[in-house]
Amino acid sequence: MNLLAKNTWLVILLAIVISFIVPGVGMVLKPYLNIFLMVLMFLSCLDIDLGEFVENLKDFKTQGLILLIVHLVSPIIILICFKNFLSEEIFLGLILAAVIPAGRASVFLTKIYGGRPVTALVISSISNAFSPITVPFLVWLFAKTSIKINPVEMGMAILWLVAVPIVAAILFRMVGLAKYLVNKSAGLSVIFLFMIIVGIISPIREIILDNMVSSVGLIFIIIGLIAVDFWLGYRIGKDKKEKITLAITSSYKNYTLGTIVALSLFNPIVALPSIIYTITNNLLLIPIQILSKR
Repeated sequence: MNLLAKNTWLVILLAIVISFIVPGVGMVLKPYLNIFLMVLMFLSCLDIDLGEFVENLKDFKTQGLILLIVHLVSPIIILICFKNFLSEEIFLGLILAAVIPAGRASVFLTKIYGGRPVTALVISSISNAFSPITVPFLVWLFAKTSIKINPVEMGMAILWLVAVPIVAAILFRMVGLAKYLVNKSAGLSVIFLFMIIVGIISPIREIILDNMVSSVGLIFIIIGLIAVDFWLGYRIGKDKKEKITLAITSSYKNYTLGTIVALSLFNPIVALPSIIYTITNNLLLIPIQILSKR
């Protein structure tokens, strides 16, 4: 299991390759994506101290700055620099992907890369908790499109996906069961991350291949956006662990949510930016892990 955690970059690369070569695997996994995300969150929270979590909630300044980066920096750049060069559908999809909340997998990733998972948990939880309000509003603000999302329904879904794994992890710690999983949690998390990536990319594989020119262009745009978010988060951190944590949390988003919203409310081409974000963001984790080992 530890070998998997130490080579997360290789597992991520393998997941992306399998998504394109054997898409049938992803089609089988797709219905279980939410379950995989909940398990990943549960495993990431097993060794997080509740007192430390509450203490991190008091750092309003840092949390506020990171949330501004997560939700506002990329869409502002997209609006100013790329609006006139993109089709209406791609622009809408890119804005949607850019305003989506922080990824829950950032908790596990900060743990793997030597950061502070509890800080990532606090920020990603706040980001996801407010997403039923922030996502529709920001998409309307930047793309002038009213996306019809039921805030109550979306809020309950997010509450289920975030709160239940956290409560389950706390209960496991209280009854002394967490110790049996903590040592294996990193390796198990890599396995579930693999299944999530394959489950997200495979079903949209044909859309990517049918729009290769747009996909390649989006890759370069998204690399720039992720780099800016990562750099800003890194600069805000006060020490190495916090820099790693804030950099990853600022730049790694909940692309599963972005893909689901795009496919539910619009045509498949609007989901393309979220899928390219998934591929690009996970590929960029490869050099980060290799460099972190050094």
